[in-house]
Amino acid sequence: MATAAQKPRPAHVPEENVYEKTHWLLILAYLVAALAVFLLISSAG
Repeated sequence: MATAAQKPRPAHVPEENVYEKTHWLLILAYLVAALAVFLLISSAG
């Protein structure tokens, strides 16, 4: 897939993006979803 026309990869960027830690936005998304479910349940009752 890599062609010579692509820009060179910076030294700090791995050849394959491998995530070894959980991204903070994933945690934020779960918290927002949990809050939305809580508000939905609490307003229904």
